[in-house]
Amino acid sequence: MSAAARRGLLEALAVVLWLALISGCTAAREPAGAPTRSDGTLKPMGAGLYFTGEPQPGFDAIDHSVVGGAWADFEPLPGEFSGPGWDRVDAALRERPDHAFRLRILAGRMAPEWATELGGGCVEIEAPSSQIAACVPRFWTDEFLAAYERLMAEVARRYDDDPRILDVVNSACTTTWAEPFIRSGHNPAANKALWDAGLNPESDQACLERSVEIMDAAFTSTRISLATHGVWQLVVGPDGAPSGMQPSWAKQRALLEQLRSRYGAKLVLQNNGLGGDEGCSDGGPLAGTSPMWCWMASLPPPKGFQTEGGLKLRARGFVVHDAVRRAVDMGACFVEHDEFGDDPAAAAEFDLQLKANCPEPP
Repeated sequence: MSAAARRGLLEALAVVLWLALISGCTAAREPAGAPTRSDGTLKPMGAGLYFTGEPQPGFDAIDHSVVGGAWADFEPLPGEFSGPGWDRVDAALRERPDHAFRLRILAGRMAPEWATELGGGCVEIEAPSSQIAACVPRFWTDEFLAAYERLMAEVARRYDDDPRILDVVNSACTTTWAEPFIRSGHNPAANKALWDAGLNPESDQACLERSVEIMDAAFTSTRISLATHGVWQLVVGPDGAPSGMQPSWAKQRALLEQLRSRYGAKLVLQNNGLGGDEGCSDGGPLAGTSPMWCWMASLPPPKGFQTEGGLKLRARGFVVHDAVRRAVDMGACFVEHDEFGDDPAAAAEFDLQLKANCPEPP
């Protein structure tokens, strides 16, 4: 057997063992009659183009937006659900009566200071691409997740019955942005700090499972949105890899498939970094890109993307419409960005194509 074949066999065995492990870990917590939410209680799937900021003047065909902000703006002190975050959401609902919304409340480095101390002091890390330095909470601890559960209960109290808040983003187990499979990249010091504080593959897995369970229990009719990444940046400690991090798409895929199997169409999956030259073509990922794209292409709705930022797209010779075309080809329901070019008619056509990818069942 060749070396490449042996590596492939070992990877396959590792994933089988991982699936057995996570199945055993989750069985005890699985809700009775785990819902697929096919009974009509869920709000419609979000579909079309989404503004991540203020709507562009003249782009009236776009009728979806993202609202929210830092957790610190929603709960500045424990149990005090006050501050400008709620006002922003309510203003958007009032001022954009024809829009539907995704609610994204950022935890991680955007958590209030009191929450960063739960379960122990915050942990110094650095984002892998932007090098943003932050002291992030120990999000995998029971104390932190209990606080997140209280926040989600308040969000549900206010908005679960509002037909225009279609889904709420799960940002519980995050560091820099609302992307729970990104940690601190190949940064030995940051990964060691996370490891020493208690983050490892088991506690990371448990955090993701528990946070989705929390949100499923909180929301009766509102969907839950979870962001994927090209790999899961599993913190394995200084003895596991030189960087202290072992990337794995296979283990992320196994977890996502388990969560989708359990929660069905209540769980919206999206990726937050689609570029103009990324995606899936003829059943295979475009050259040099992650197999995640073809998995996303094969995934049933609801699913979608946020594109790379405008500066990054332009630096690589693309515009936002290049990324939107990739999303449409992968069967996406929605695409998020802060603006959609200078042609309202072209944006309106993309909006229609995305909505056609994911029609509501009769």
